[in-house]
Amino acid sequence: MSASQSPAYVVTDNQLKHYKEQGFLIVHRLYTPEECDEIIARAEGMVDGTVPMYKGNALYMEPEAVERGLVTEEKPSSEYLFKIGHEMHLTDPVFRYYAMHEKIADVLNALIGPDIKCIQSMYIDKPRNLGIGQPYHQDSHYLKTVPDTVIGVWIACDDVDVANGCLHVIPGSQGSKIYPHDVPVDVLQRKYFQEVHAARTMSEVPCILPKGSAVFFPGTMLHRSGNNVTEDRQRRAYVLHYADAHSEPGRAYSVPNPHLLVRGRQYPGCI
Repeated sequence: MSASQSPAYVVTDNQLKHYKEQGFLIVHRLYTPEECDEIIARAEGMVDGTVPMYKGNALYMEPEAVERGLVTEEKPSSEYLFKIGHEMHLTDPVFRYYAMHEKIADVLNALIGPDIKCIQSMYIDKPRNLGIGQPYHQDSHYLKTVPDTVIGVWIACDDVDVANGCLHVIPGSQGSKIYPHDVPVDVLQRKYFQEVHAARTMSEVPCILPKGSAVFFPGTMLHRSGNNVTEDRQRRAYVLHYADAHSEPGRAYSVPNPHLLVRGRQYPGCI
């Protein structure tokens, strides 16, 4: 981690227009390749036990790898990792640092305002020739604020494309209602996921990203990821969710203001 201050990232008028109309914004070089490597190394340390697994987090192995007997939940392997989540931004110093990255805060300041909370973090892997994609869904089905100000930030820690399972979005769907989330059509997706079946007939766009680039999108945006069908490439991503600190929680919390303040200030009775 570097403490050096880089120039503020300025979101242009054209980028804001695209985000409002299409519902997503791609920002290149959000992290450097070296910063991505630090995130990957930290996650691999959690898997092999050399880095502590702090409270609020757990390891999940790729279900298909478990089914084939290639790995077990009791003896995890970074080769077959599916996910680490969901509170590294609160408890792990490296993941917290990158959740509070100045460039992320600069972009979020333009998209949702100056008072920013991080409400969830996930490190998601997709093993080579094995990783199963997540079907179409909306993050605001799971993460609720009042009003709904949830925004996802999907950061590629590898070069990502269609072959190794990049993110796909449905432009314009950010204005949609929250759809019913049902049992996935694909049986391989049923252990962890739910699916918005209506999205299967909609036109999608793949988000092909170089390492360190990111997609920003609101919680109402319909999005999915593909399978990793490559023989020799992982598909690792740091996925974060944020919200306007003015928002009230969609459920009761046991402690006030439980989420990580990234920039600005927090407010009584809010997230």
